[in-house]
Amino acid sequence: MDNIEGDPQLDIVAQRWSDITLDEAGRVLAALDRPLHASRIVSHSGRPTAAGSLVLTEEGDVVFVKRYARSVRDAEGIAPYHRFVAHLIAHGVQAPPFLPFSPQTPGARGTTLSIADAVYEVSRQGRGEDRYVTALTWEPPRSVGEAEALGAFVARMSLAAEGFDEPRRAVPDPFQNRFGLFASADLDEALDAWLEERPSVAEYLAMTERDIHRDLERHRVWAERVASRYGRLDACWTHGDPHISNFLWQGDAPVSVFDFGLADRNTALFDLVQTLERHAIQFIDIANGHDDSCRPDIADAIVRGYHRVRPLDDDERALITDMLPVSQSEASLNWIAYYMKGTGRVEDAAWCYDTSLLGHTAWFHRDAGRRFLDALRGSLDALD
Repeated sequence: MDNIEGDPQLDIVAQRWSDITLDEAGRVLAALDRPLHASRIVSHSGRPTAAGSLVLTEEGDVVFVKRYARSVRDAEGIAPYHRFVAHLIAHGVQAPPFLPFSPQTPGARGTTLSIADAVYEVSRQGRGEDRYVTALTWEPPRSVGEAEALGAFVARMSLAAEGFDEPRRAVPDPFQNRFGLFASADLDEALDAWLEERPSVAEYLAMTERDIHRDLERHRVWAERVASRYGRLDACWTHGDPHISNFLWQGDAPVSVFDFGLADRNTALFDLVQTLERHAIQFIDIANGHDDSCRPDIADAIVRGYHRVRPLDDDERALITDMLPVSQSEASLNWIAYYMKGTGRVEDAAWCYDTSLLGHTAWFHRDAGRRFLDALRGSLDALD
């Protein structure tokens, strides 16, 4: 998305990859197991981490073609979330299916196609209205009714995820949205091991002379509270980015979900906490000095909708308010690898560290953040 307002907090969402051309889309669609023929580009995605385009085909289909840079994501990293989506569809969740490529095509591997320095996926167009196509992360839905319906959908998605037992991929990549580092019994020891597996993040910390062990002082109180209880939760795959812009809508409710690029094996509770973090706290406004930019009413609606479908037990309710302040901390560090290896924009890596990692958690230590957590505890306590 273009940062037409010139807001420094929105530089992070600017599109950095060239648009998919009609010729390029044509080559990719011709390689499908059931080939399609590109007729015209309907629209280009404004999302920052990959190139994507809706393409009308001569056969009358509309499909979505997405291109990742292989410097940050490979076919082996994409295949697990494609299998996860297939599992969800088989268990009743509406999501656009990925289309297989012809095994005879060089670079084809199931539902991915690698060509030179790019890897492609193609999916059907989803069902529903793309109501929030221009919404930014941390923007809330337009009503508490939508928020409650969103919570219910996320709960159904978590229930449908049960039985998909694929383990986490051993090889880290910048697109994995995982929660585990800040649920470690010894955060410092776990962090050192985590950084060993992510040399580009360690390189950034050394280059910028960051003292990360000191900088995480505010995170420790939350990590200590989470560590003793989080490991007792059942593991399951999660969407990883359950924002309103990744759902298609009908009336006041989402009817389908897409963009599973951050999916990984976590716990069901993580997707609920992500849903709260993405919608009930307006971190862009907060970073611009508006500390009270949060919506306890949206948080209340989300947990009510979720609990109606997948009831939260006492341990889960207690964990939610301790997970929330560090729910994006591991992802914030992990995104540094994307900017170091992919776009080469050190200033965006600095945003990940200073604003997303440190600034977001710091807010929960200020009056506005404490009031928000108190309100959320009240909502959780009030659930039937």
